[in-house]
Amino acid sequence: MDDFLKRFFVFVVIQLFCFNLLIAQNANREEVVFKSGDRVLSGTLVLPESAENVPVLIFIGGINEWGDPFPQRQPFIEQNLERTFLDAGVGVFYYQPRGVGDSDGRWHRTTLPGFADDAIAAVRYLKQRREVNPQKIGLIGHGEDGWVAQIVAAEAPSEILFAASLAGPTFDAKRQLINEYHSEYMCAGEDSTTAYDKAVQKATSHQNWVSLFPYTKRWRHMSLKLDFEPASYIREINLPFLFVFAENDGKVYADWAEEELNNIFSGSIPSNFTVQSIPGANHFFHVASPCFEYDESTRESLERDFSFRFREVLRNWVFEQLQ
Repeated sequence: MDDFLKRFFVFVVIQLFCFNLLIAQNANREEVVFKSGDRVLSGTLVLPESAENVPVLIFIGGINEWGDPFPQRQPFIEQNLERTFLDAGVGVFYYQPRGVGDSDGRWHRTTLPGFADDAIAAVRYLKQRREVNPQKIGLIGHGEDGWVAQIVAAEAPSEILFAASLAGPTFDAKRQLINEYHSEYMCAGEDSTTAYDKAVQKATSHQNWVSLFPYTKRWRHMSLKLDFEPASYIREINLPFLFVFAENDGKVYADWAEEELNNIFSGSIPSNFTVQSIPGANHFFHVASPCFEYDESTRESLERDFSFRFREVLRNWVFEQLQ
């Protein structure tokens, strides 16, 4: 019986490998550039083979506070977007933000509305492609870029069919900083009340220093977010919008984010909003404990299982919008 299970397991692994390889072989991957104002940004467009009039998902996110891509970014795109949507006839587009990789500009001197302008430029570039259905383009923002997706959905609804915020804050930058520090203190063994008091104190100090001395890239980037109020944009979103939070996310607590949405709309969240929380998932939607820390020196740490429930929620909602 044990031998049978081993052989069965090997068979399943081989089939999954072949399936993923088949998807990669049947997709057209193209490195492209497009303009946003006077800047040239670099991106990657992945389309199903023999693509014609296909919907496309634009992914923005996966950049850390120093303006570098998270190691989890590429696996997230490949496993949750490309492997989920390409075989269903949906393309995927992602690009390097201003000042990252080969893209022009200065990442740490760009405001959130500036990043939103770049996302709109990406949409307009795709609309010029003969393979793309210009009426079926969706925008997906992860983490801080959930704010960017909110801005685009509020200010340029005619450009996209729908938008989504994955593990993105619904509250302002200071609250998000308190969230992170609270999680750190909790994981260090503090009780929730003590952790919160310390987090508020540290976030306030951090914010004061950032506003007075924005000398490093990280602090300059933070200073450009201090006055951002997401509620003013969220209230203006009228197109289909998906908020997905993660139960074990230490950067954006699911209950804090959902509570803020309820506060914005006085407990009556609009019908065009879909709100989901993924059990057992962390900020990148890996199945992980709340205090799990990535060890970037090991592949095993970065190649954890993504939540099946997360992929299911995202896939079903996107297909519903594309009908």
